[in-house]
Amino acid sequence: MNTTNQIQNRSYTFTRSQIQRGDVRAFLTQLDPAKLTNDQLAALFGRLHLAFDGIADCEIPTRGELRILLRRLHAIWPWSGFFLDLEQPLGPALGANTKPLLALALCVADRWIDAAQAHRVIRPQLQRFLFTAHDTIDRLGKRAGQKASVIQARHEAATRQFQALLGKNGQ
Repeated sequence: MNTTNQIQNRSYTFTRSQIQRGDVRAFLTQLDPAKLTNDQLAALFGRLHLAFDGIADCEIPTRGELRILLRRLHAIWPWSGFFLDLEQPLGPALGANTKPLLALALCVADRWIDAAQAHRVIRPQLQRFLFTAHDTIDRLGKRAGQKASVIQARHEAATRQFQALLGKNGQ
């Protein structure tokens, strides 16, 4: 069995082949919330780390192939707010990657040319992404039997990922 792209110690590594093809199928077969028990959800709440084979020297949102892969993943699997370990970088520990939820949101958002355009184009997209993250934290957190205080702490941690770009309340 190829364990490279299997969940190992709450980590999933996308292979070079998966990255090049934008293939998220193997990931989805293992992490579809509809197929996970409440206990499995609870065990993965805020504990999933994503890595990318052969990617060691860049910020994830700057790599076209990773943007495609992660856009595709988010379109099918909008659950990153619930699952991602916010203390582990998305890929290499560089720049935006150190805030994994934000790095993923930047991959999903449209590209921009300059700072003025970034504010007008990307801010609403980041707000929608964060809103989706909050919604999934609530829905899956309750299903996983998390206490209200734990869910609230997760909301606060998710919002902190976006503070530099969206302000203190993510708005």
